[in-house]
Amino acid sequence: GEDIRDEKVKLLRSVAPIKIEDIVIGQYIGNKDSPDAEYQQVVLSINNERWDGAPFILRAGKALNEKKS
Repeated sequence: GEDIRDEKVKLLRSVAPIKIEDIVIGQYIGNKDSPDAEYQQVVLSINNERWDGAPFILRAGKALNEKKS
């Protein structure tokens, strides 16, 4: 148990500081009544040998599983 926790902590400490160009915040067209962001994305980089160069993309928002055109 503690070994896994220690590795998780080590990984989280290896996350590079987030730069403004790695963040996307948006709002869907047609919903201008809501002041809230309806889509967010951030790209994280891990500063260690195993994950060097592999982006971790975190997305959150409404209707991400729906296809709309």
